Amino acid sequence: MGPTYWLNKQAHLCSCGAPADKCEFWQPVLSKMRSLDIVNPAKPNYYPDAYATVLSQFSKLYGNNYQPIDTSKGVKHLTLLAGSETIDVRALFLIRDVRSYASSQARLARSQPRKGLKKVKGHYWYQMMRWLSDNKKRESLLNQLALPFEVVGYEPFCFNPSETLDNVYDFLALSKTPPNENLGKSTHHVLFGNPMRNCETRKAEIRYDDRWFSETNYMLAAALIPTLMQYNQARVYASSQ
Repeated sequence: MGPTYWLNKQAHLCSCGAPADKCEFWQPVLSKMRSLDIVNPAKPNYYPDAYATVLSQFSKLYGNNYQPIDTSKGVKHLTLLAGSETIDVRALFLIRDVRSYASSQARLARSQPRKGLKKVKGHYWYQMMRWLSDNKKRESLLNQLALPFEVVGYEPFCFNPSETLDNVYDFLALSKTPPNENLGKSTHHVLFGNPMRNCETRKAEIRYDDRWFSETNYMLAAALIPTLMQYNQARVYASSQ
C-alpha cells in the first residue's frame, strides 16, 4: 500500500497502473472516506478513521491470506498502530546510506526554484544532518512505543537482497520467497514514493542509484562529523558486518 498521508489525493497514479479514483483498492477507500467526511488531515480523528477504512477495504479485497504492508515513510500513525489491540504491527526501519540520501535530496532541491534560506536544502551538509536527526527521532519513537522493529539497510538490500530478505522473513515469521521472483508480478497499490513504481521495466528488478559514487561533496561533512558516519555504519551496514 502507499502512504496514508495521500489518501485524499485522487489524481495520483497508483503503482497498479490505474488512477487512484479508479484503482480496485483505492477507489472504494476514497469513496468511503468521502461519504464519511474523512477528508481533512487536520481533524483529530482523520488518521484513525482513514486507517480503519484502509484496513477494512484490504480485508474485503484480499481476505485473511494476505498481510498489508504500509510503505509510508512518516511516523504520524505509529502511535495509532502501537495502541491497537487488534493489529499485530511489525516495523521495518529502512535506512539509506547518508551519502546516497544527501546526494539525492540535494540534487532534488537544486533542481527546484528556491530563494533565500530555502537554498540551504541544496547543500550536502544540511541533508546529512537532516538524515541523522530524522532517523534518530524515528528510532527513538519506535523504542518509545515498544514496537518490534528490524533495521534494514537500503544498500545491503540492493546489493545482497537474498540475505537481507532472509532476515526480514525471519523477523516477520513469514515463509521465504526466492529473491529472483518477478517483482513486477507482485500485488501493490503505492500512490506516492519511489518514481520507479510506475515504470514496468524498472520495477521488475532491484536497481540502485549509484550516482553518488562519483561525487565528493559529502566528504567534508563526513570528516567533520564523525558521529554521523558512525551512526551510518552501525545502522545501514549492521546486518552485513
